[in-house]
Amino acid sequence: MIDAHAVIRGKRWRVRTAALRTNRGECDPPNKPHKEIRIAAEMHGEERLEVLIHEMLHAAYWDLDESAIEGAAIDIARVLWRLGYRSPAD
Repeated sequence: MIDAHAVIRGKRWRVRTAALRTNRGECDPPNKPHKEIRIAAEMHGEERLEVLIHEMLHAAYWDLDESAIEGAAIDIARVLWRLGYRSPAD
């Protein structure tokens, strides 16, 4: 379970796991009050890392298109996983 706060590009976000119906992750627009990044609760391991990075990149660079975010998140997650990154929840 994730429930934390993060500052991304000077804006505060709540980052948490949630029961999501269709998406692996969701990111509120940066101008929304009480912004959240939500990650599907059933994910673990490298997949959760990739989705966390993906949604945080959306928070940081809201104007980038989905294909740019997707490729960068997959690459960053793969490198971090190979370097030994593991969440205490994994």
